[in-house]
Amino acid sequence: MIDFFALIDKLNPRIETIKNEGTMLPSDIDYADSDSVLEEDTVENRSPCQTIVFVDSRRRTFESINVLGYVMLLSQIVTGAVIYTDGKCNVLFSPDQGPESKLVLAMPKKLAELIDLQEKSVEIGTLHCDVAVGNDAKTALDSYMQQLEHNEVCKYIDDFLTIKDGSIDFATPSFRVGRGPVGLVKNVQKAFVSLEVFKGYGSMKKAQRSKCIVTQLVGDDSLLRIMSYLKLVNNPGLKGLVRIETIVEEDRFQKTKYDIFETFNQLATTLSSLVDDHFFIPRTPEDTLPVIFLERCLDRYFYNQSYIHCALVEGLRGREAIL
Repeated sequence: MIDFFALIDKLNPRIETIKNEGTMLPSDIDYADSDSVLEEDTVENRSPCQTIVFVDSRRRTFESINVLGYVMLLSQIVTGAVIYTDGKCNVLFSPDQGPESKLVLAMPKKLAELIDLQEKSVEIGTLHCDVAVGNDAKTALDSYMQQLEHNEVCKYIDDFLTIKDGSIDFATPSFRVGRGPVGLVKNVQKAFVSLEVFKGYGSMKKAQRSKCIVTQLVGDDSLLRIMSYLKLVNNPGLKGLVRIETIVEEDRFQKTKYDIFETFNQLATTLSSLVDDHFFIPRTPEDTLPVIFLERCLDRYFYNQSYIHCALVEGLRGREAIL
């Protein structure tokens, strides 16, 4: 494994500890009129799901490294799952076999080419880091996390209905009858419908969902994204509004769409029963309690900030750098 600092020794790296990643606020909602409504009949609630696996990742960025004007990010991604059944949640990992935890050095592709970094992993002092390359560091980190979540979903989708916390993407397996996966989108940044239609969703009642809409999945013309908006609480307005979505191959769509509708009906009943109506817990009512439980468990597996910084300084071994 290559010593990363040996590659950038003469490039005067500027290293900065990320003390506060800031509050991630969703962008202004992007409305669109390109949707197609799939369902003609009124959507009815169905019996709740008995067992669901929830998959999610947590990410923490510790340091940024600026070289030749390009920014790299040293981050940790922890990915895991919980199973909800019989009204209870249990994590699908243990102290002996914990969740997937990866230290990742994310960098722009142009920088990787400039320093001729062809390795998939590097050493930074005592740290062993996977290398993620993309158009920029954040894009590289996002793609790497998508792949980790893909791997986690694939562990359970043969046996359980699986929900991926976050939007569906090109790395997500396509829909399987009774298994999903289904994406649960809380920060709705792109509505896929017009402003008037979207505002109308705010008048829905608890456990009510919109008729499904369909659009092409960006990045793969052979896949369709099937979506429905779900109201998790009775409060009027957009509070408690989430989107459930899945993807399916275009040539399978006609045979599969009614199974997708049925799955969405079941989830509308189930997910609305798993929220805190009184908003005592931060990030509710858009967040379901199993997801909150999972995220808190995953947070315990993050490295200490000081440990990462000390390992980084040790890796410099007297080399010139701006800290």
